[in-house]
Amino acid sequence: MITDSPLKSPAVARPEDVVRSFHAAWAPGDLDTAIKLLAEGAVYNLYISEDLLPVGGETIGRAAIEAGLRTVRQQFEYLLYRPGNLSVDGNVVRHQVEFMYRHRKSGETLTGRFRMVLRVEDGLIVSADEYHDRAKVEAFLRLFASS
Repeated sequence: MITDSPLKSPAVARPEDVVRSFHAAWAPGDLDTAIKLLAEGAVYNLYISEDLLPVGGETIGRAAIEAGLRTVRQQFEYLLYRPGNLSVDGNVVRHQVEFMYRHRKSGETLTGRFRMVLRVEDGLIVSADEYHDRAKVEAFLRLFASS
């Protein structure tokens, strides 16, 4: 009987499948599953002032990204989080996300779309760049940050 060679590497998920799995976990708030899809040294660039959001600017490392994202989920209730069509070029996945978040303290909602560019290697997300309407989001955060 022939068995699989121990030297044969397991099949690695396609980049778009990794991104879909991340969003499938993230949208309903399964942070533990979503975070497991980030590489240990992942880099997250959120083009929002780091003075306004805990993961604004550049965040490096799975643990730091997780801490910041958990804080965001504590501050905002996700009413809508709908990723759009994915565009794949090798290990880079691009798409838009339609969102509606409720700021828990103020009860005010923030809606819109943002763009994401993610790079996947060996079945894990190694980098994510998230582009919002910076002026709109920062104005909202300034209005309600103290609420």
